[in-house]
Amino acid sequence: MDRKVFRLRDLPDHVDRQDAAGILSRALGVDSSAIQIISLAGSVDPWVSSKIATLVFNDIIQAQSILEGDVQPNIKKQGDRGDEWVIELNPRDRLVMDTHFRGFTPLYDPASRLKAHTADCIAISGLASHPFGSWQPKGLSKDFMWIRDKLPLSLPNVRPILYGYNTTLIKSHSFQSIFDLALAFYHHLRANGWMSPTCKPLAFLAHSLGGIVLKRVFLLIAHRIERDGPIRQAIKGAVFFGVPNFGMKQSPLAAVVEGQPNAELVAKLEVNSKYLRQLDDQFRGISYLQNCSLYWAYETEESPTLAQDTEGVWSRTGPREILVTPESATRGLYEETRQSDSIFPINEDHSNMVKFSHNDPVYHIVVEKLTEILSSKDATPASINGLTTSHLDINATQTAAHPQPTQGEESSVEVILKSLSAPERDHRLEEIEEKFRNTFDWIYDRPEPGFSQWLQRGTGLFWINGKPGSGKSTLMKFLFQDRRTSDLLQGWRIGDTFTRVAFFFHYRGTSMQKSFVGLLRSVLSQIISQRPELCKFLQPNLKQTKSLVPDDWTLPTLQRGLYNILTQDEVPLHLCLFLDAIDEYDGRLESICQFLEDLGNIRPTRNKIIKICFSSRPWEIFLKKFGNRFGFRIHDYTQQDIKGYCLGSLLEENIPSAALETLVPYIVRHSQGVFLWVKLVVKDLSKASGVATMGNTELEKLLKSYPMELDSYYNEIIERIPHMHRWTAYAMLEIAVRSKNQLSPEQLVSAVTCSDIKTHQEADRALQRLGDRDNREWATFVSMQSKLYCGGLIEVLSGGIDDYYVQVLHQTVEDFVMDSKFKKLVLGDQAEITVENGNAFLSKLYLTRYYYDIPELADGMYARNAEKTTGRSLQVFLDSIPSHIFQRGESQCVIMFDTKTPLAFAASTGLRLYIIEKLAGDPDLLRNSRETLLSYVVRPNYRRAPEDLVQTAKLLLDRGFTLDQDPAAFGLLMGKMARVRNGQPGRTPSQVSVLPVNEYSDTTIHTIYIQLAELLLNRGQNPNVDVFFERLKFHCKPLHICPPPLMMSLLDKGASINALSSVKKTPLDHCFEDTITDWENYGGDDSSWHREVSLLEAYQMTCLLASRGGVTKQAKSKVIKSRLSDFESRGWPTEELRARLLPPLTLRGTIKSTFKRMSSPSGRV
Repeated sequence: MDRKVFRLRDLPDHVDRQDAAGILSRALGVDSSAIQIISLAGSVDPWVSSKIATLVFNDIIQAQSILEGDVQPNIKKQGDRGDEWVIELNPRDRLVMDTHFRGFTPLYDPASRLKAHTADCIAISGLASHPFGSWQPKGLSKDFMWIRDKLPLSLPNVRPILYGYNTTLIKSHSFQSIFDLALAFYHHLRANGWMSPTCKPLAFLAHSLGGIVLKRVFLLIAHRIERDGPIRQAIKGAVFFGVPNFGMKQSPLAAVVEGQPNAELVAKLEVNSKYLRQLDDQFRGISYLQNCSLYWAYETEESPTLAQDTEGVWSRTGPREILVTPESATRGLYEETRQSDSIFPINEDHSNMVKFSHNDPVYHIVVEKLTEILSSKDATPASINGLTTSHLDINATQTAAHPQPTQGEESSVEVILKSLSAPERDHRLEEIEEKFRNTFDWIYDRPEPGFSQWLQRGTGLFWINGKPGSGKSTLMKFLFQDRRTSDLLQGWRIGDTFTRVAFFFHYRGTSMQKSFVGLLRSVLSQIISQRPELCKFLQPNLKQTKSLVPDDWTLPTLQRGLYNILTQDEVPLHLCLFLDAIDEYDGRLESICQFLEDLGNIRPTRNKIIKICFSSRPWEIFLKKFGNRFGFRIHDYTQQDIKGYCLGSLLEENIPSAALETLVPYIVRHSQGVFLWVKLVVKDLSKASGVATMGNTELEKLLKSYPMELDSYYNEIIERIPHMHRWTAYAMLEIAVRSKNQLSPEQLVSAVTCSDIKTHQEADRALQRLGDRDNREWATFVSMQSKLYCGGLIEVLSGGIDDYYVQVLHQTVEDFVMDSKFKKLVLGDQAEITVENGNAFLSKLYLTRYYYDIPELADGMYARNAEKTTGRSLQVFLDSIPSHIFQRGESQCVIMFDTKTPLAFAASTGLRLYIIEKLAGDPDLLRNSRETLLSYVVRPNYRRAPEDLVQTAKLLLDRGFTLDQDPAAFGLLMGKMARVRNGQPGRTPSQVSVLPVNEYSDTTIHTIYIQLAELLLNRGQNPNVDVFFERLKFHCKPLHICPPPLMMSLLDKGASINALSSVKKTPLDHCFEDTITDWENYGGDDSSWHREVSLLEAYQMTCLLASRGGVTKQAKSKVIKSRLSDFESRGWPTEELRARLLPPLTLRGTIKSTFKRMSSPSGRV
């Protein structure tokens, strides 16, 4: 046995290196000095705490005799390759030792050296290489491996991890593809905590094929962007070594794998492979939109190739050749001087380029690249792309003062309820099937579930969990509506009326049906409608109560409102809350769990009892959080329900009664408590029974052929679809699951029609050919199309009189379609050349036909999502849109009529990949543009992710656009910033009510505007431009109206400290007019401007302006004294300010020091 490095797993998490060596030596029967533990680190498994070691044996011969022989009965070799051993310590405990290093191997723990763990770095090896050995210098000594032994010294806060997978070339029986390798890596990441919102920033080191696998993982994450947000945000970049982006030399490899199952994998790596080119095109776009820092190393020595000797043994003794050219390894950047800083050479061959020795100079280059990757700052706050835990924590608002009933006029209940209402709130409840006859009655009759007892005497949480399709939502609807629930809650007490409230999460529904904002609005409106006297606890959180509109209910306002109601003890409140399908919440599951725990921890009092019954699938995170709470598994109690449902359904489908005796027991036995499986089976049996040749025996055989699991059943449904209909099936299901709005039958058919169309003109003609139908006819048509093209997996539901909408049959269908294997299953080989998905199909529809009742669809939302999920833009389609469509008045599209060209539309809607692809054809496009592109970036009021503003502006400025081409943009930005801070002037309640609730808070948007303003200032923006407010007939300079955090930047860039506004006031004058006011309370009669600031912000701005020489022209002494008195009431010194602002004294130097000292409560202004 050659000297080898071993991996030892499942060590107790409390051991150190000496302990680990002792445990292993005793188990093997050797002296501990024979074992050298080189690294010891905690496992990456988030569920089981253990440690993993790497080690070598000092006596190789002794180690070989123990591991290869049968001397030790507690040592068992396992696996076909003989490279893994199970070592039993006692009947309960065991260790696993191997040399294959498959899966994750952490090599160092920052905590072991009392360092903060700030990031992870995962190394992925290449084709036919060892996960550990491929990074280790060649030779007999196995004492040094740079990722393990040196990287922790250079980056002590970073945890280095190896990822191992098997890509053996010689005598391989594996037929895994690049997709399979990437999918396995993706699921390893998911299973080991990198999908958690608390995962650390992540960088990669990828060699050869490992880089191709990593690029494919990027695509898998983008495909599920809504669900894989945390890891997408965590990935900061990668260093790629010799990655064959455009292919590699094939002849030596092809001979090795000829006739083997892995030949197809190698063939995909050939030079100029279409597969690799398309993969790179998509990866290029996706990694750019993720703001990843990427570095590409290329080899500069020829490599020995594989050759076969006379005995048929393969070895690296063949002629030397360039395996991966610099052009391929750098994905075309080798010839581009503009991006030369992102590539670097390594003067080694393909294998040795990652085998750094102790003093290898290239190592320091790699460390520098990793440092740049992990120290790169995001342009946006981490909370932008989703709600953080603190957003959901009901305790987050406990520092607010306890509300007291306000004096004077109170808001009416009707106004509050109207502003809280969301029309789609009850749709989910209505569309859930009613329970079948007497199913679920057992929950009240049997003591085992414990539900009746909990209703009568319990408090806190009650968890109902079950498999997908097991009837959880139907049960929750039944419990919420059944009178027995009220009777048990009420009991014998008089006057203790329980308030029953329900929210049914619906991932396939609208934002209001699956978001935390939707949950809070629904819960509050139901509580207030039943207990109007609780309104007074909402009013202190509202700026004004006379004309409430939906936009007034921001997330913090909703949180404080619910907190105030649930924690008050003045008005009696006995609340029972039903929450269905919390696994369908569209945010972070850790956050919704914390919210439930906070609710469950509210202590009951004499006046208050809070009960929460909720349901979900039995996912690991819920089992960990709620496994010890009251509750039950629904499928443990539904066997008789399944039997009744099965029998009734078969009779309704007119299945021959003679077959029932055999069919029913089999279906019940194999249903595993899943009603949905029974529904699908009955539907298929009904269809089959209509065939004349199908008798009882044939029906029984058919039944036994059906898969037992839902996913397998969906697979079979797809496989039954004729290949000529597969594209339609793909388009229908993709559109149904990607749609963010409720999709009408007509819209589904129209989007499918646009799915394989390339230009606007073709789409327009094709949509015209669809003809006219009324809503009912469209509904009937889509029901038939669903059965024909996708096996009934899409259903049409009624939303009211003559109103219909479509969705997939069940949440499990959406999970099935969103799975990475779906496209390959339905399209076969065509999947590899298919880039577009449902986002692209919907985008083409909404760029051709516009819907007045869905204004947010016209803002490019689906075009942006298409870019983010596919890495490609809709350039061909956008460029085909006729110019008159973009002219004001010629389009129904609320964004498009404000733009003049596709380029302006792309700037306005944040289509960055479109801009980049246009620049590839015309590098001077932005430099020669005469359009006000920056103003288009700033102007929209629609639901764009705020970070798109900064990134789009940065792209324009980086690639040739100048501030001189759009001199009005900065003034426009400052006006927008002021309006976000103070509310939206000029918008009537009716205008606001049709807009969706913004998923981004004003605070977040305001922060982004400040970052955008600082970007422009750093690019040379004049800080003294005019800012106009036409409605107020008022204009000023940015310094008059800027928010406190931007004031310092403006002054540093040369803003005029005493410039006058149109009402002849200086910035310091306006500072003394700042109040906590809003646009409704400010009538604008004096044509002035009032800025909303906190007292601390007012103090900081006053100190800063005064320290820079600011003076007042119109501020009255009475106002100044009042404001200074307010400052003094907080304990903030004002002596120098009084001396400067009241008597005519000059104490500028003193005030500067005062500002430095006084601005410390919140840091830099």
